[in-house]
Amino acid sequence: MSLIPDSYFDYPLRKKGMDHDRYAARYLRDVPAFQWQGGKTLLVWATVHLEHFPMDMPASPVKPIGGMDRPYPSVWDYSTRDYGNRVGIERLFKVLDKHGVKATAAMNSALAPRYPYLMQEIVKRGWEVAAAGVDMGHLHHSQLTEEVEKALVTEAFATLRAASGQAVTGWHSPSHSQSALTPDLVADAGAKYLCDWINDDLPYAFHTRAGDLTHLPLSYDLSDHKILGLQNMPIDDYEYQLDAAFDVLLDESRLRGGRILSLSLSPWIIAQPGRIDALDRLLGRFLAADGVASATGEEIRSQWDALGIA
Repeated sequence: MSLIPDSYFDYPLRKKGMDHDRYAARYLRDVPAFQWQGGKTLLVWATVHLEHFPMDMPASPVKPIGGMDRPYPSVWDYSTRDYGNRVGIERLFKVLDKHGVKATAAMNSALAPRYPYLMQEIVKRGWEVAAAGVDMGHLHHSQLTEEVEKALVTEAFATLRAASGQAVTGWHSPSHSQSALTPDLVADAGAKYLCDWINDDLPYAFHTRAGDLTHLPLSYDLSDHKILGLQNMPIDDYEYQLDAAFDVLLDESRLRGGRILSLSLSPWIIAQPGRIDALDRLLGRFLAADGVASATGEEIRSQWDALGIA
């Protein structure tokens, strides 16, 4: 005799795919072959994470990716991350400029008033600014009320739109954090795409109460933070993994249709003097290949939308 009542197995959202109604189940094999604008098959999407880690950031409900490892005041942690926003970013600017790459700056809004020079340089280069929350001490999670979370989303977009003069159509939650309402609040604020769910190689429609957003594939598996920061791998391993991913995606793009290579870059990690040359070599190889171009998140979203692929 079972001790579990039959009602235990009644779940209204259980269906093919994930147990939610945010997007329809889609398999990569079912995406029709296509090319990006200009006959390109592979787009390199460089996303530079510009983050502010408050020295007194909370440890709950979870520590964010890259969060402080030492008790307050953690001068080592704070100054290392501050180094990225003041020193490392200059190396990133130089390398990306060299290869003609306009990046997406996924930016905590708290940085806009703290580092006005940083925003000036981003706008001058024609980079895209995407909202990445207020700062790394304000994650999005289920313990927040809708009112509190809405205020965080509103502040992030309003501050960055005012400081950049851009529409700011993209959203990346700090540390990939979300509550059940985050996508709805982001859509309410006028966003067009988000990139928190690490579950695809191509864009797809993401349903919200304010209409569909486009979800873009921002890789964490290939990020400098995971490979170099979290896993503490040598820079040679980082370069090997990005090279290998490029080879696979380029082959797929030529045989099966368009693909995206996501470069998730943290200036306090990849822009250290012993690492930046690896990124220079990678971009030189990637962008010299036939059918490859770089694009911002909004450019990818716009091109995908024009294709009309479900």
